[in-house]
Amino acid sequence: MKPCHLLNLIDEPTERVEALVRAAADIKAEFRAHGPSNELKGRTAALFFEKPSLRTRVTFEVAMTQTGGSSVILDPSSISLGKRESVHDAAKSLSRWVDCIVARTFSQSLVEELAHYASVPVINALTDEEHPCQALAFGEMLLEKRGSLRGATVAFIGDGNNVANSLAALAGHCGMHFVLACPEGFEQPAAFLSKVNALCKISGGSYRQVRDPFEAVKNADVIYTDVWISMGEEAQAAEKKKKFNGYQVNSALLAAAPGSCLVTHCLPAHVDEEITAEVMASPRYVCFDEAENRLHAQKAVLLSLINGR
Repeated sequence: MKPCHLLNLIDEPTERVEALVRAAADIKAEFRAHGPSNELKGRTAALFFEKPSLRTRVTFEVAMTQTGGSSVILDPSSISLGKRESVHDAAKSLSRWVDCIVARTFSQSLVEELAHYASVPVINALTDEEHPCQALAFGEMLLEKRGSLRGATVAFIGDGNNVANSLAALAGHCGMHFVLACPEGFEQPAAFLSKVNALCKISGGSYRQVRDPFEAVKNADVIYTDVWISMGEEAQAAEKKKKFNGYQVNSALLAAAPGSCLVTHCLPAHVDEEITAEVMASPRYVCFDEAENRLHAQKAVLLSLINGR
């Protein structure tokens, strides 16, 4: 029997995406009421991180601990996956020892290759194409704030990157309205958007891409932003900063949004670059609520894939 994986959100069944968001909120409530559980007692997750990480690594490790399991960190320099150790051999070997593989990589194809050969679940903990666990934590946060995701408008200000992709996928599944404001040349891939629009037709959601960030936020329930220079793009920093001038989330942009509009960021933030310190000090800034929910979203994914919860 083939294992169930989480490799992206766009290709997931809608009912599963919605169930994971609800499960994350329920797990958080259970944890606050009753503390840690033993649902994953005796289970182990292997964590392979090519990219630096604070929130993703800590929350996956703590999620395993708080559900009674354990984790093992795979050092990329020691394993040298794809060089010293073939993906085939690593996936086959790990499948004999652990119950789940969590991979944070540059290449989406590496995560997919691991999943192809593994006989245990593989979780995408971030690639250059998607960041599904971040979007699930955002969905959990928005569910807590609004009571429902359906009909919410999310304005993403900045690069059409991996986080934007997963948020757009979430919107398509859950009947939300997603607006991307970005400079020319930084749009989301056309093939990806055809899938988003297909989901929106079913769910009642919508997708728009605009140039003017003030237009993007005028009906927003949430403004979302991310760094302009992603990991691996450092050589493009000067050029990208010039092109993204005018796409900063600042007090003027927040004033153009409804008074109830929230602001969030997947972190880490470059203060006074894509977002100002003033906005980050606002009571409408809820990024740490979202960051807290990373823990419970990871639990929801782990319990679903390992235990079938």
